[in-house]
Amino acid sequence: MDRNLQARSSNRVYQAAGDQYILDRPGTAPVAVSNTLPRDTAGFTGRDDELRSLLETVGAPEGGTLIPVHAIDGMPGIGKTALAVHAGHLLAPRFPGGQFFVDLHAHSAGQGPVRPADALFALLSADGVDPGQIPSDLDARAALWRGRMAGRRALVILDNAAGREQVEALLPGAAGCLVLVTSRRRLTGLSACHAAMALPLGTLSPEHAAALFTTMAGRPVDGGEAAAIDDLVRLCGCLPLAICLLAAKLRPEPQWRVADLVRELAHASDRLTQMRAEDVAVAAAFDLSYQLLPAGMRRFFRRLGLHPGADLDRYAAAALDATSTAKAQRQLDALYHHHLLDQPVRGRYRMHDLIGEYARDRVHNDPIPDQTEAVNRVLDYYRYAAHAANRRLSRPGRRPADIAVPPSTALPELRTRAQALQWRDAERGNLLACTRLLSIDAGNRRVITFAAAVAPYLRQNGPWDDAIHLYETAATAAREAGDRPAQADILHQLGTIHRACGNYGPAADALWQALDLHQQLDLVGGTADVLTERAGLRRHTGDHADAAADLETALGLYEDLGDLHGQASALGELAVVRHLADDRTAALAAQQRALSLYRKLGDLHGEADTLNHLGLAQQVVSDYPAAIDAHRQALESYRALGDRYGEARALNCLGIALCEIGEHSTAEPVLTEALPIHRSLGYRLGQANALNYLNTVHRARNDHAAAERALSQALSLYRELGYQVGQADAINQLGVLARLAGRHQAAAAAHHKALAIARRIDHPLVEAQAHNQLGQSLLARDQPSRALEHHRRALGLAWRAGNPREEAQSYEGMGRCAMRLGDRGQAEQTLREAGQIYQRIGAPRLARNVAEWAERNVGVA
Repeated sequence: MDRNLQARSSNRVYQAAGDQYILDRPGTAPVAVSNTLPRDTAGFTGRDDELRSLLETVGAPEGGTLIPVHAIDGMPGIGKTALAVHAGHLLAPRFPGGQFFVDLHAHSAGQGPVRPADALFALLSADGVDPGQIPSDLDARAALWRGRMAGRRALVILDNAAGREQVEALLPGAAGCLVLVTSRRRLTGLSACHAAMALPLGTLSPEHAAALFTTMAGRPVDGGEAAAIDDLVRLCGCLPLAICLLAAKLRPEPQWRVADLVRELAHASDRLTQMRAEDVAVAAAFDLSYQLLPAGMRRFFRRLGLHPGADLDRYAAAALDATSTAKAQRQLDALYHHHLLDQPVRGRYRMHDLIGEYARDRVHNDPIPDQTEAVNRVLDYYRYAAHAANRRLSRPGRRPADIAVPPSTALPELRTRAQALQWRDAERGNLLACTRLLSIDAGNRRVITFAAAVAPYLRQNGPWDDAIHLYETAATAAREAGDRPAQADILHQLGTIHRACGNYGPAADALWQALDLHQQLDLVGGTADVLTERAGLRRHTGDHADAAADLETALGLYEDLGDLHGQASALGELAVVRHLADDRTAALAAQQRALSLYRKLGDLHGEADTLNHLGLAQQVVSDYPAAIDAHRQALESYRALGDRYGEARALNCLGIALCEIGEHSTAEPVLTEALPIHRSLGYRLGQANALNYLNTVHRARNDHAAAERALSQALSLYRELGYQVGQADAINQLGVLARLAGRHQAAAAAHHKALAIARRIDHPLVEAQAHNQLGQSLLARDQPSRALEHHRRALGLAWRAGNPREEAQSYEGMGRCAMRLGDRGQAEQTLREAGQIYQRIGAPRLARNVAEWAERNVGVA
C-alpha cells in the first residue's frame, strides 16, 4: 500500500498509530447509493491495532485481495458494534455500491433474533426494491439479494448475529463486497465455510481505557486525577461499556471528582449496579447472554462463580458441578463459544472480572446448601490432586500415605514427576486461593487435611504469610475437633514456616507445643522431626550447644527407628552447628555421612541441601572453587525439583562466594535473580543477605548511592530478625562507604560498633573483618602505625577463625601500611603472602589486584 500519497488533498486518509491508509481514489464521481450505517461512535478510541488489521486485510482498491467476510466477536460490552460502525464509516468511500447495516438482535432486550428472511427483506428494501416485489421464499429473497449485489462494491454490516445459520443467507455473492459480522459468539462455522477472517476483541489496554474514559467524560481531567482514572478503569475491568456508562454519570455533574466514582465503586456491595446510565446497564448486557443459555448451562455458569481462583480446568469445573469431566469440557467450550469465558491457555478458562461478579450475583440466589456443597467439592478436588502430586514429588522415605479418592472425583494424570510439577505450577494461584478461603473458616474441618496436602508446596514456594494463616486456622480447627495428631503435625509446619520467616518467638511457641504433643502421643518419628527443626531454630538464635543436643537426641531416635532419611536430615543440620562451633573435623564427617545417606536413598532434595551446606562450610575455610561448584550443583537440583526456597538460598550462597573472590560482575545477576524470589516467599534473611552482597556489587562499579540503599535495607531486615552477625557485617560495610566518601570519623564509628557486636557474640571472623576495615580507615587518615596494629589483630583472629581469605586481607593491609612507613622489604613480603593466599583459595582477580598495586607502589611484580 502506498503510504506516501498523504499529500494528495483529494484522498481521504485514516491514520492509526503512525500508519496511514488511503480510503478512496481521486476523481471518483459521487454515486447516489443506499447508506443505512448508524451514526459513527462519538469519541472512538483504543482500537487502532484492530482497525489496522481490518484495513490491511481488506486490501487496497487497486488490485488488492479482498477477504469478503470479517467476523468480529467478543464478550458483552466489549465494543464490537462500535468498531464495525467506525470501520464502516472509514471504509464507505471504497464501497460505492452501498453501505448497509442490519441489527440481527441475537442479544437484544425484549426481542428475539431476526429471522434471515426478515433481515433480507430489510436489506432489499434499503436497496430500493419495492416491498411488493420482494418474494416471500427465503431462497428466492437470498437469490434476489445476491443478484442485486453482483458487480457492485458494497459494504454490509450484520450486527449482533446469533451464528452462521442466521447470516449465511445474507452474504452477497459478489467478490467485491465486504461483510462485517459482529457476534457475542465465536463464529467458527462462518470461518470454516466462508473463509471468514476472525477478529476477536479483548478488553482495552489500561492506557486506552483511560483515554476512552477521559474522552467520554466530556470535560478536561486535570493531571491530579490520572491515578483515580487508572483505578476506575481497573475496577471496570477495562470493559468499554462499563467505562462509557461511568463517564456518562460523571459528565453532567461538573462538581464530581473521578475519585468520588472510584470510592463509590470500590465500596459498592454490587459493582454492576453502579455501572448503568438510564436504561443501559452492564448487568443487563450480561443478562441477555445468560438468559439464552439452557437451564443446565446456566447452573454450570453460576457455579463457576463459586470457584475461588482466577482460572480453572475441566477437572475443577466437573467438581463444582458434580458432573463428568467430559460434560464439563463441553459446557466450558460452549461458554467460551458465547464469550462468557476466555481461554488464555488451551484447556484453562477464566472469566472477565465483571462477568465473574455477575456469575457470583446469580449463584447467590441458589440455595445455601447447594453453594456450600459445590465449594466443598472443589476444595476436596484440589486437596486430592495436591496429595497425588505430593506422592510424585516427595522425598524417598517421606512419601505420604495414599488416601482414598471418591469415584465421583476425577483427577488429572499425575503419573510422573514432570506431570506433577506441571500441574502444581499451573494450579499455584488456585492452591493459594483455596488456602486463603480456608484460612478464614476454622469451622470447615477440611482446613486440617487441606493444610497437610499443601504443606510441602507452601514451604518450598510460599508465600509464607499465606501458609502461616492457613496453619494457624488448621491448628485451631484440629484442637477444637480433638484431633491431637493432626494438631501436632500442623504446629510443626507452623513452627517451620515461622522460623523461615525469621519470626523466632512464634516459631519457638509452635515447636515447643508440637514437641509436647508428639511426646504425649508417643509419636517417636514426629518427635525426632520436631527436635531437628527446633535445632535449626536454636542455631539461628545462636544457641549452638542446645541445638547440638537436640540433634544428638533426634539422631538417636532416627537410628532406633531405622529411619535413614531422618538420620541424614539430622546429620546435615548437625554439620552446620559443628561448623559454627569451629569443630570442622566433626562437621565435615557429619556432612559426608549425610551426603552418603541421601545418595543411597536417591533423595535429590536432601543431596541438594547437603551440597549447599557443604558449599557454605567450604566458604568458611575459603575453598572457593569447591564452594562454587557445590552451590551450582545444588542450584541445578533445586531447579529440577521446583523448590524455589532452595533455589533462592543456593543463588544467594553462590552470589556471596563470587563476591568474596571479587567476581562482582558474575555475582550481580545471581543475587539479582535471588532477591525477588526471597521477597515472594517472605524470606527476610535471604532478602537481607542478597541486599548486603549486592552492596559490594554496586560499590565495585562506584555506585555508592545504590550500595548505601541496599545496605540500609539489609540492616533494617537484620535488625527486625535480631540477627547480630548480619547487623555487624552491614554496619561494617556502611563504614566502608563512609570511608570512600571521605567521612573518616563516621567510618571509624561504624567499624567500632561492628567490632563491639562481634565481641559480644564471640564471632572471631566478623571481629577480624572489623579490625581490617578499621586498619583501612586509619591508613586513609594517614595513621599507618595504628592501622598496622589493627591488621595484625585481624590476622590473629583470622587464624583463629580458620579463614584464609581474611588472612590475605590482613596481609594486604599490613603490606600497604609497611609501604607507607617506608619498610619496602616488609611491604614486599606481606603483599606477596597475600597474593599467594588469594591464588590458593581461587581468587585470581584479588591476587592480580595486589600484584598490580605492589608493582606500582613497591616496584616488584
